[in-house]
Amino acid sequence: MLILAGALLVSFIFPIALYLFLRSAHKGDEEYKKDCSRLLLHGLLLGFPVFGFSLLCNIVFRITHISDAFPFAETVFKAFILHAFSEELMKYLLARKTIRKNHSRVSFLDLMSFTAISAIGFELMEAVIYFFSTNIPQILMRGITNMHAAFGLTTGFILAKKYKKNPKASAAVAVLVPTLFHGVYDLCLDDALVERWGGLSLLIAILCLILTIAVYFFMAKARKKEYYTQPLFPEAE
Repeated sequence: MLILAGALLVSFIFPIALYLFLRSAHKGDEEYKKDCSRLLLHGLLLGFPVFGFSLLCNIVFRITHISDAFPFAETVFKAFILHAFSEELMKYLLARKTIRKNHSRVSFLDLMSFTAISAIGFELMEAVIYFFSTNIPQILMRGITNMHAAFGLTTGFILAKKYKKNPKASAAVAVLVPTLFHGVYDLCLDDALVERWGGLSLLIAILCLILTIAVYFFMAKARKKEYYTQPLFPEAE
């Protein structure tokens, strides 16, 4: 058990390092740091609304009796709705509160940071839950690949790009794109599919690791460019 606990602590290194990097974007801005800290804390508690939303979706699904005619539909529903969509939606909605709070000054990079920090909080909480039903390689793999943070960064990047063109743009695509990859990842780990398609889940996990590293260098350079640091909604000032 002590070795497992040690592995869990090691798995926290990468997501926490990313959080500290994102939090350091505005040196001397204590309000920004407080927003990041609050967002991380609320992300740790995100499991409750995710569970509630998943429960509601599951009730609706049971009422439709779709799985009676198409048994595989339940597997797809669990992967894409109960797991992927419910988590990606709630992570975005949590980040949106902080984005709206800073509406007049939030930048391209700030938006990416907020969606990622929300996801990091959820990732840390989920890692603790999985700690009781997994092994050391899986614990370390989850921490290294940092998948929830990668999905959060993806949501933020797409959303910021859309807001650059249209401040009233919908967030639907920004949520659905990571939901698609997240859903495929979970689907391919199903007991009936993992032997044939499990490699695809591993590929997605590796891509998330690569994406997180690439985004770190991207953001480090982008902090020096006005395009990424100026407010997305200057009209709100």
